Amino acid sequence: MTRYLVTGGTGYLGRQLVKLLVEQGRQVRVLVREGSDTSGLDGVELVQGDLCDAADIARALDGVQRVFNLAAETRDDQPDARYERVNHQAVTQLLEAASGKVERLLHTSHYYAIGRSGEPRSVPDFVNDEYWVHSPDDMHDAHEQSKCDAENAVNQRVSLGEPVLALVPTMLYGPEARDVSGVDGLATGNRIVRMLANHAAGRYGGMPGDGRQAWNLVHVQDVAAAQLQVMDADDGSGVWPPPRWTHWRYICGGDNVSLAQLFERFGALAGVPAPAAQGVRKQGLLGRLFAGGAGEASTRDLIDSHCWAFSCELAEAEWGYKHRSLDEGLAQTVDWMRSCRLLD
Repeated sequence: MTRYLVTGGTGYLGRQLVKLLVEQGRQVRVLVREGSDTSGLDGVELVQGDLCDAADIARALDGVQRVFNLAAETRDDQPDARYERVNHQAVTQLLEAASGKVERLLHTSHYYAIGRSGEPRSVPDFVNDEYWVHSPDDMHDAHEQSKCDAENAVNQRVSLGEPVLALVPTMLYGPEARDVSGVDGLATGNRIVRMLANHAAGRYGGMPGDGRQAWNLVHVQDVAAAQLQVMDADDGSGVWPPPRWTHWRYICGGDNVSLAQLFERFGALAGVPAPAAQGVRKQGLLGRLFAGGAGEASTRDLIDSHCWAFSCELAEAEWGYKHRSLDEGLAQTVDWMRSCRLLD
């Protein structure tokens, strides 16, 4: 029987994937760091180790045929060196260790690797796709740079003809595959739900930017299902990814909506008014000198004030990717938030 290794299996998206694999009776090994919350990961083999450690990677890969790589540093404001080590160097090390040893390796990337959409790089309503190339001059921070560098490492392996592919989820939202207690108990990767829950609790300072920036929002369970669909793809050629697939990475997204529209729809479901926009704020020294009433922006504020609009038409056309609408997914999410007492 095929054995699957999942790195990042204790994370927001990773838990949903592990749950799917276990429900289908597959043999699953999860690489977990010491001290990780492994509650709910029943029916899997847990291997303690760190993706940054070559010996731990070798142990985790032993006897494995297929690999889902989801491990990443997703927290804001971490040292630059940590983003580089976890999000880039560890991925490169995993790719090298898996080369010639596994049948398939699916790397879960991040929309940072493609970059923001809209002005000033393109027209306001521009929507990024797989062919959009991130500009080195348009990186917000080391976190974004590390995601781009990791994708470059994946692309290099693809160019060598290795069975490697990247999926690029956009902004994830939705329930968690574990018990959650309070806003602070939400997974780091569940940032959209955290933002909405903080707003409902009166702990959100207001929409960054003018609220008109477009974000692409995708339900976390749709991405987990897509990961499994891609890993299982078989066109009878004996080659993976199937030769008819035209790209080495695919965007797994949902609906493009403005931030103001997101809060409006959430407010209608949760019974809370939308927050006001903070306005466009500047960063750093210029922000302190010229911010005026808007104040100085953090890196997170700056990132969130930009457009992150994406198209998933290529995945839909080439391997049948599907996602639920935001209206459907948000209604389900609000029901889950109420069940967890994240909403009154």
